[in-house]
Amino acid sequence: MTADDKVEIRAARESDIPELARLIAAIGAYHEAIDDRVRVDWDEIRDAPNWLRLILNRDHHALWVADRGQGRLVGYLWVRLHRQRQGFRPKVVGYISNAFIEEAWRGAGLMKRMIERGFDWFRSKDITVVTLSVLHRNWIGSSAWYKLGFEDWNEERRIVFKPLSR
Repeated sequence: MTADDKVEIRAARESDIPELARLIAAIGAYHEAIDDRVRVDWDEIRDAPNWLRLILNRDHHALWVADRGQGRLVGYLWVRLHRQRQGFRPKVVGYISNAFIEEAWRGAGLMKRMIERGFDWFRSKDITVVTLSVLHRNWIGSSAWYKLGFEDWNEERRIVFKPLSR
């Protein structure tokens, strides 16, 4: 039996919120583990059931899940429309907000199946460009996105200020 036989890729629904919240916490923990510069707002993560309900009901967001049955999700893909206001064209692009596959299921082609759904959704909205951001030290994610057809486009830099002494 393959992952195709065991896992259904489908649109997320409100009954998935507890499992989506668990996976969102898992990606937060993963990001903190791979890069000590990452700081996750765990209060916001704990509030995920509330804001996920809003996201699921917005027409400029879409989520797909990898459902292995019996209410257990092993991954998700969250996409949205993003209006560019700095003069780039096209004015509206697709954006991969977040994506995660549990470690035991990585390499099984689940993200490819979800991204195909995402690409179809973007095309239905007349989107011609899709972007995403990946942490510099997330080599697993970076490699996966290249394999799914993404290429380098933009690099982001940051500086962290020390708190002002008062």
